[in-house]
Amino acid sequence: MPAALPVPSSRAAEEWRYLDIDVLKPSRSSKVCITCQHFRYEVDQHCVTLLTCPIHQGLIPQGEHLTKRCSGWVARRELAVGWCSEAG
Repeated sequence: MPAALPVPSSRAAEEWRYLDIDVLKPSRSSKVCITCQHFRYEVDQHCVTLLTCPIHQGLIPQGEHLTKRCSGWVARRELAVGWCSEAG
């Protein structure tokens, strides 16, 4: 199993740019950014929610996480191993 990617700090995510138009593709299935293992959200210093993708090191525009995905989409592990496998 590949090593987990480190979660970026809030300051680093605030400095990221929005993903290019050609990175995210429309999806009509449940395989969208919000259901991806790599999807993260953070809050900036002004309490604004930032949707992030640590794989692409970029911000996801608001709303795009519900209808689009990239080629690196991976199913969330919670579905396969349970919500808190570390506790077991």
